[in-house]
Amino acid sequence: MNANVSEITTEKGLVKRISLVSVGSTNDYAINLLRTEHTHKETIVVTKSQEKGKGQRGKAWISSPGRDLCMSWILKSPPQPPAVFNMAAALGVLDALREITGNTDISIKWPNDIIVIHNHVPKKISGLLIENTWRGDVWAAAIVGIGVNVGKGSGQKHRPKFKLPSTSIFDVISKDISPESLEIVILNALQHRVNAISLSGGIKDTVSEFNSELFGTHSERVYTINGTPHKGILKNVEEDGRGVFSWPNNNERDNIQNPETHLHSSEVIWSW
Repeated sequence: MNANVSEITTEKGLVKRISLVSVGSTNDYAINLLRTEHTHKETIVVTKSQEKGKGQRGKAWISSPGRDLCMSWILKSPPQPPAVFNMAAALGVLDALREITGNTDISIKWPNDIIVIHNHVPKKISGLLIENTWRGDVWAAAIVGIGVNVGKGSGQKHRPKFKLPSTSIFDVISKDISPESLEIVILNALQHRVNAISLSGGIKDTVSEFNSELFGTHSERVYTINGTPHKGILKNVEEDGRGVFSWPNNNERDNIQNPETHLHSSEVIWSW
């Protein structure tokens, strides 16, 4: 596989950049890179065409060749804890998209989707898939896969499995920009947010800011748990990554025994 290797200069220094014309998944490429050779502290892998992009819960991430950003950021020895790192990464992408679009009506749909509210309708503009590599009990590296709908028409993809409609940067700002131009903005924002975890009070601040940017908190909606829909309220997400839900109309028929439940994102499906 032909790869164009260069460097990109961020506010924190040089980051290795691997550009591919086409690849199955930038995350898979990044994982194999970590297995097969000594990698830099930070590396990004980007491609114009991603044929087997991955999303949450094993779903495919559909991208338009040449019109969307498909990028994976490799960070070795990331700051603990992993759940807070995930929050920081989502905040970084959120920060970057706000800067790029000038739109403040953007938020995070737990755990790792970035959505834009347009005419009171939430639409997905970006998604993250974070995968980790371990050496025994040591967290060796994080791979942050980032997909952003950028170009005209890229937000109107055929997504039969998704209930949440999509949009693109072009739809938001009515202007064509190149996917490559997003790389430096997103990298700077990621580095800033992730580095903040290690500062005094950084973990607490990251969790607090993540919760302040969450879509749909404190409002009742339907969530599917163990195959059964329930009306509940997402109150907040805790430091361990679990969402805290309350069930105002809890009864025996709902099979929810506790008025408040702590659930991992893999246990909850949003029913729009």
